[in-house]
Amino acid sequence: MKRNTIKWRIFKYNIIIIIVLIILTTVVFNIAIHLYIESDVTKQLDNIALRAEDTALHRGPDFFSPIDNKNPLNGQNLPPPPKVQDNKSQNSNELFRFYYMLDRSLREPLSILNADYILFDKSKRIIPPLEGDYFKPSNDILDKITNELKIINNTRIKQYMDFTLSGTKYVAIARPVYDKNSFGLGWIIVYSSVKKLNQLQWGINAILLVILILSAGITALFSSISAKKISAPFSSLNKHIGNIAERNFDTKINMQVDDELQELVNKINTMSQKLETYDKAQKTFLQNASHEFRTPLMSIRSYAEGIKYNVVEHEAASNIIIDETKRMTQLVENLLYLSRLDAIEENYSFRSLEFNNFMNCCVERMNGIAKTDNIQIVYNTVSEEVEICADEEKLSRAVTNIIGNCIRYAETSVEISTEKIADNKLEIAIKDDGPGIDDNELPNIFERFYKGKKGNFGLGLAISNNIIERHNGKIIAENTEAGALFRLILPIK
Repeated sequence: MKRNTIKWRIFKYNIIIIIVLIILTTVVFNIAIHLYIESDVTKQLDNIALRAEDTALHRGPDFFSPIDNKNPLNGQNLPPPPKVQDNKSQNSNELFRFYYMLDRSLREPLSILNADYILFDKSKRIIPPLEGDYFKPSNDILDKITNELKIINNTRIKQYMDFTLSGTKYVAIARPVYDKNSFGLGWIIVYSSVKKLNQLQWGINAILLVILILSAGITALFSSISAKKISAPFSSLNKHIGNIAERNFDTKINMQVDDELQELVNKINTMSQKLETYDKAQKTFLQNASHEFRTPLMSIRSYAEGIKYNVVEHEAASNIIIDETKRMTQLVENLLYLSRLDAIEENYSFRSLEFNNFMNCCVERMNGIAKTDNIQIVYNTVSEEVEICADEEKLSRAVTNIIGNCIRYAETSVEISTEKIADNKLEIAIKDDGPGIDDNELPNIFERFYKGKKGNFGLGLAISNNIIERHNGKIIAENTEAGALFRLILPIK
């Protein structure tokens, strides 16, 4: 997959989002599971300690002899054993049974904790079992718990402790029971390592990681497919635009795209069609322009040679050369004017114009040409004053170009009429009584460089169409029974 492409960008952003989500999910999950496990461990220890206390207090009198409150243990770990040997053996067996019963009570709850316990008397001295070290915790744990317990003030409220030994974390709960019995039991300490909890957490993380990696892989696959589908229309558009750059305008984009791209596709097709039309018009222009320039140039050259060799009358030849030069000058001026209208920097000086006065000026300007060709111009003005916003010089040129075109083809007269067709629109109808326009030429007469079979070089109507459109107007050509009709529709100020 290439970089600096839309497909790569979409894929890259999706991958970034996936990685961020994996990290965020893992962190949040670990924090949540850690807090949950710690809370659950505390509850389980509390439950185990409560069960141990219950067992010790209810079954303790069965195994211990009552202690005289006036004569405490006096620094001894256990009550002094009876002097009779049989009684001593019996007491040891009973104490062993007591520790064994407590151990069973700690194992009964269903728990992932590896819980154990230690018994202390009222003076916070350990009460070891009489049967060796079978129930005895390690010396490190015993010393640590003993030191922690000495720090705790005598209170009737249970206390929580946590400590670390050899890299293993332990949690413990100390429950005071010295005021609940009379046989010397003071504290019950239940403790457990959280090693298994950490192993459980790592196992959960491993499962979570596998799930996240699998999800990320599936998401990345679908992301790649989606990015490819999204970038496919752009690749096709790029290929089509490349064809346009190579002046291949005959191909159109025919493919299913999303709504966001449909307008772009339509615009590109429209652009391609217009460029094709413009390209054909340019070719036609080159052909027509070469013909239009070649004829007067040949005429000028012929008469100039005739003057040089004294084979033609000088005055007649000079008049013909002047006329052909004027024709070429007019043609070049029209070309320059049209190119200037297309330029972005061409400014229009819009101002308020009284329409009847404007039209009267245009008609008077064309009357001289009409009389030369024995054509009469009939003008019907608007019955009321109407103001328009226009560039007077350019709009005047557009109107006179159309009037001049009608004079060229008219037989006897050109009729001009104006009327309001809506509250905000004005129509100028310019009609001649000539032969009209061929039906196959009607769609093309406003295209630049187009020349009809009976017409001159086609720039005047293209200039008029350009100016009227820049005035937010519209120009329409059609045939009537009596000749051609041009309708100019302009907005009213």
